[in-house]
Amino acid sequence: MLKRTLSLLFTLILIVSIISPFTANANSKDHVGYSVQALIPENQLDSKHSYFDLLMKPNQKQALQATIYNDEQEEINVRVTVYNASTNSNGLVVYEEQEEIDSSLKVPLKEILILKEDVVTIPAGESKRITAELAMPKEAYDGIILGGLHFEKVMDEEESSEGVNIQNKYAYVIGIQLSENDNKVLPDLHLKSIEPELVNHRTAVVVNLQNSESVLMNDVTVKAGVYEKGEKEALKEKKQEQINMAPNSNMNFTIDWENEALKPGNYILKMQAMHDSETWEWEEEFRIEKADATELNKNAVEIGDSGISHWWYVMGIALLIFIIICMTYYIWKLKRKQNDDSMNEQ
Repeated sequence: MLKRTLSLLFTLILIVSIISPFTANANSKDHVGYSVQALIPENQLDSKHSYFDLLMKPNQKQALQATIYNDEQEEINVRVTVYNASTNSNGLVVYEEQEEIDSSLKVPLKEILILKEDVVTIPAGESKRITAELAMPKEAYDGIILGGLHFEKVMDEEESSEGVNIQNKYAYVIGIQLSENDNKVLPDLHLKSIEPELVNHRTAVVVNLQNSESVLMNDVTVKAGVYEKGEKEALKEKKQEQINMAPNSNMNFTIDWENEALKPGNYILKMQAMHDSETWEWEEEFRIEKADATELNKNAVEIGDSGISHWWYVMGIALLIFIIICMTYYIWKLKRKQNDDSMNEQ
């Protein structure tokens, strides 16, 4: 009887172990193994900056250089890429691949800065200098052109094979900021679109905001509310502070639907953005179509019945823990009774 009880207890513990969430960590011995440094030229505006902050002239050509240091005991390959500055949905300026550049960006850094080689091989314990040729447009340019040089180690075939190992990818970015004068450029924000979408597989309404001018916007605050048409109380609200927007870029401002199903109908978006002494306000009507709502709700996670299933999962775990406690108590009582019986027999 005792063996059967212990077997049942072990099975219950095993079930809890299997259905409980788990995480996998990358090898703690991972390290970067290389570093990069910009070679700052004489036309640097501020010598304290470790990135390129250059005063340029129309039609000027210049070679920008950086050094890659290999700190490892074997040869490495580093991929170098030119990226335009953009703004992600968290309100951060980033330097990464874009599916489409903003319509207001007339002089992308990628088009005027050309690398001599995309992949650089650096012998063990040595360094190598890379060069990118910069060619400014003929027309004078107010404001700034912003982007960066992105450096990432090329993983070996064995390291990058799926299912073989978990690898951390380390990358460096050397920022590049180009200007031709100190003419003041005023920022200007535009509301470009309002769409129901899935963000991280969850229902949301996404508002696209655009900074159409060649100026970096720091510390922007955006407040928004979505109202069912004709209603005075906001259905959903969001406030986001300390947003930074790259010049001539756009960002997706996500209004989370809090795991609720999207309902077809007409809505009103009221939005306000504040930067320094400037304020922009919008009040726009939009519609969620029935077909769109149905499709998005179908593919979303944790809405409707899924939310109930989640609570059943929690209750199931709690029930299993309760059963384990009861089983443990039962075993303790059983063993105690056996010990008492043995004492009485003596």
